[in-house]
Amino acid sequence: HPLVLFAHLWPHMDLPGLRVNVLPVHPRHLDSPQPRKPAQQHQRHVVDHLLAQAPAAVPEAVALPASGSPFGTLKVNADRCTLCLSCVGACPEKALADNPEKPQLRFIEKNCVQCGLCASTCPEDAITLEPRLWLADAGKARKSLRVLAEMPPYACIRCSKPFGTLRAIENMITKLAGHSAFQGAAADRLKMCGDCRVIDLHTNPNEVRITDL
Repeated sequence: HPLVLFAHLWPHMDLPGLRVNVLPVHPRHLDSPQPRKPAQQHQRHVVDHLLAQAPAAVPEAVALPASGSPFGTLKVNADRCTLCLSCVGACPEKALADNPEKPQLRFIEKNCVQCGLCASTCPEDAITLEPRLWLADAGKARKSLRVLAEMPPYACIRCSKPFGTLRAIENMITKLAGHSAFQGAAADRLKMCGDCRVIDLHTNPNEVRITDL
């Protein structure tokens, strides 16, 4: 909560010159999984104002309570994450984003409201919330886009076009290795892009076609 930051800055503040209209946040807002955008925007303004008014150095980060904190970061387990980007679609505040140029999960900390939707959506259980108020670089760091996870793409074994991510395709191959429908040529198609799968399926003379039935 911004008042936590206020408590840290209180000894260094020029209080007579500070005019902050802090609106109270109803307790039910802190318990709700859905972010309250007006309250969150007001809290951001309060934080920016306090930082601008502080004449002395502030801590790089302020730890916040685990429950109900409206600010924080995310920790991504690199050994579990496959960059499926389910979390990006689940985030209601655009705190998470992909990279159209390469497989990456990117993050803007100031947008994160610690609602937990990304963590509950992640199929690999790879995301952990970390409540805090990050004040590095005079508050500019929390407004910058940074990379939380990245990995190389998987290259199609037929045309070498990148598709998916290395870990996602490898996990899929491992999980389907014992399935009767994915043996031999069918197993190799798992390693092909969508176009090459279709081409291989229709050019393989050993495949059963509907016209043969």
